[in-house]
Amino acid sequence: MISLRKWWKAGLVAALLLICLQAAATLIARTHRMHAYLTARLSQAFGRPVEVGRFDARILPSPQLFADGVTVGEDPAFGYEYFLRAERLGAGLRWTGLLRGHFEFGTLSLSKPSLILVRNSEGRWNLERWLPPAKIAPASSGRVYGPPAPAPPINHLERIEFDEGRISFKIEEEKLPFAFTGVSGSVDQIATGRWQLQLEAQPWRSGILLQSAGTIRVRGDVAGTSARLQPAEISLQWTEASLADVLRLFRGQDYGIRGVFAMEADARSNSKDGAPGEWTYSAQAHARRIHRWDLTERPDNPALNGHIKGRWNIAAGTVVAEEIGFEGPRSNLRGMFRYTRTTSPAAELRVDSAGIQASDLLAWYQAFHPDVAEGISTETYFTGGMIVRGWPLTLESAAVSSSGGTVRIPGLAQPIRVGAFSGGRQRSSLVVGPVRISLGEIVRKVDTAKKRGATQPVENAFELTLSHDLSAHSGGLTIEGNISRVEDFLKLTTAFGRTVNRGWELTGPASASTKWEWNEPFKGQWSGDVHFNKATLTVAGLNQPLSISEGSLEWNGGRHIAHLQKVEGFGGTWAGTIEEIPAPATDAGRRWKFDLSVDQLNAADLDRWIGPRARPSWVQRLLRSVLGEVTPATPASELVRRVNAEGELSITRLAIEKLRLDNVVAKGSLHDLKLTVKEAVGDWAGGKVRAKIDASFLPRPSYDISASLDRVSLAQLPGAGRMAERVGGTASGNLELKTSGVGRDELLQNLDGTGLVQLKKVELRGWDVPASVAEGAARSGNSRWPSGECAFLVRDRSLVVQWLHLNDGKERTSVQGKLSFASNADLSISTEPLEKSPRRSQESDTKGRVLKVSGPLDGPRVTVEKPAAPRVVN
Repeated sequence: MISLRKWWKAGLVAALLLICLQAAATLIARTHRMHAYLTARLSQAFGRPVEVGRFDARILPSPQLFADGVTVGEDPAFGYEYFLRAERLGAGLRWTGLLRGHFEFGTLSLSKPSLILVRNSEGRWNLERWLPPAKIAPASSGRVYGPPAPAPPINHLERIEFDEGRISFKIEEEKLPFAFTGVSGSVDQIATGRWQLQLEAQPWRSGILLQSAGTIRVRGDVAGTSARLQPAEISLQWTEASLADVLRLFRGQDYGIRGVFAMEADARSNSKDGAPGEWTYSAQAHARRIHRWDLTERPDNPALNGHIKGRWNIAAGTVVAEEIGFEGPRSNLRGMFRYTRTTSPAAELRVDSAGIQASDLLAWYQAFHPDVAEGISTETYFTGGMIVRGWPLTLESAAVSSSGGTVRIPGLAQPIRVGAFSGGRQRSSLVVGPVRISLGEIVRKVDTAKKRGATQPVENAFELTLSHDLSAHSGGLTIEGNISRVEDFLKLTTAFGRTVNRGWELTGPASASTKWEWNEPFKGQWSGDVHFNKATLTVAGLNQPLSISEGSLEWNGGRHIAHLQKVEGFGGTWAGTIEEIPAPATDAGRRWKFDLSVDQLNAADLDRWIGPRARPSWVQRLLRSVLGEVTPATPASELVRRVNAEGELSITRLAIEKLRLDNVVAKGSLHDLKLTVKEAVGDWAGGKVRAKIDASFLPRPSYDISASLDRVSLAQLPGAGRMAERVGGTASGNLELKTSGVGRDELLQNLDGTGLVQLKKVELRGWDVPASVAEGAARSGNSRWPSGECAFLVRDRSLVVQWLHLNDGKERTSVQGKLSFASNADLSISTEPLEKSPRRSQESDTKGRVLKVSGPLDGPRVTVEKPAAPRVVN
């Protein structure tokens, strides 16, 4: 108790003294003079000019100096932007230095620092001149004459800690988009001029959203010399990285690849057996679960391991990879690489051994292509090697070979057999093959010498040959062969996710001779043809299959042509061509040109093939099978809109209901839901008919027909029935028709039009019309009129005769009334002397009797009545 009373005053005094010292230190640190002194000391410690916003100091528990808004200037040799910037700096002060009357910094901590690393045109980094130099042996320094150079500022920093930092990079004045964020760790000076690094960071790229770029950890030590940080020993680990983000970091875009990536690397300088300034390095990278972005992961998704080991001399400009290796689950590749950067750069890449299992290639294919069938397996192995030299790299030698193998496809009874082959550089070309692929048959060995001299017959198999001219940078892939069952080939393409027959099925034999040629890699065009004989084509939307007795498909310079020599369908036999027209780059759709002919075409047969008429969605189903890429939800109007075709169609015999036409030739086009027939010519009823048709299918189908008739026989007109045996004469004139709707009934109901025809040599056998009118009773005999004229309307499913004038030279017979499409008549017939009425009058003013003809034309009822007032039917 006595000692407590004795020392409490001393303790209180000491506490007050410490408080006063703390307050005094804070006030002194914020004075202008002390601010300048502390800034100078920091500049000496960093070896660069330093700017500080505000200082603060703390005495307990240990002397510490704090600075807010710290900016470390850049060496003018690397630019004028800041070198280092931090929101807050904390520095421990050594008591020994304070007792001697000056500051000595201990541990330096930086909060949210931002460091810019710059590489100048000489290939040096600004970091090299900042770190303190290592000790130099006296023997290595030469004699110095004259006054000694001023000693460089000595950096007394021993430890630098930082958190939530950022490191950016520049090449001269160009700021790179790549950076490190979230940088944390420490840099310790373990010896004079020797620094130990322990860093963690997340990679970052401007303008790119990274979700899982992983963490990079750097461990090692470097020297702060002007000899490019040497000696040094650094190890790097990159873990938990998404393969997509890794590609975004280095390439700046998403390539649609997903997977997991990891890497380990080591680099050492000044190795015992290495040249001065040389680095040795090694790296191992691992990628797993590789697949396309929109496909789900599979247990057999490919994995790839790679490693590299070699030397790198920055000063000499040489890079040597003594060991390069890539490994898959069942494949591997070994080689080396050498590059020298001089006035004439030189490089060499060697692949000493490569062994690739086709099953690994299949796994890569399945990882990047949807709809690949489960259960595909292959037993094929490839070996090879190559040497590439020069700059740019040029293939000097190459070799590849395989003993053959099999590919098993679900749905095919027998496997696909791949024959043995070899290839490589031959003079100035790279040649591989021929490779024979047989669909179920035993593969016979291909005689290469005979193959080059003459084409060997290939039965139910194909031969592939690849050749590339290394000097001209052009080449081609040739495919030749035949197949007895095209359906097997279609199953093969479907199994590999490349369905060709969308909505159609083709069966029967086929033979092909095609070639893919290019003038630069991966930019080529197909040419060749595929022939079909006795094949059957079934198309969705058609009730019956097409029979292809003879036909072919041709590709030539980007043009696609279908040749129809003999194709039976829709009740007729077709021949001709359908050709794709090269469209401008701004045109979104394909354009087609056709020149077709058919021996006969009947609406009744079309009904059986397509049937029944106006069935909902049959056009949609038919066009979907042709276009392939449309979805089931696409409306039919949109499907028809995509059809853009023009050309000529010849029909030897065309039958539409009771309408019969021969030798029909129509020229027209279909584009943007509009059908235009510029000219259609045909033989009809013993004469000629010419027509123009304009049709629009949106928003409601409508048709506009303009036709001209030339010497059409009245006896052969449709609907004449038994009257055809009693009527004679010809008609010539014009006809305008319009209609709209869907289906036969609606089209006939909306049919509307006008017509005006000239008649010649009109004859009515079995009925003397003028005598019947004169006597008021039907009288047998014959009626003949050398000429005549008729104007009519088409409406309400009837033919309305506005006026019909028949002249026999003495008197004129006039007919008015209506004829229905059901062959029912309601007509009025009158006569008058020809000299008593104006010529070509459109009205009848006869004073005689009027015959009324009503009922079916095959057996009409004839009555006599007195004439009524003239009427004109509009």
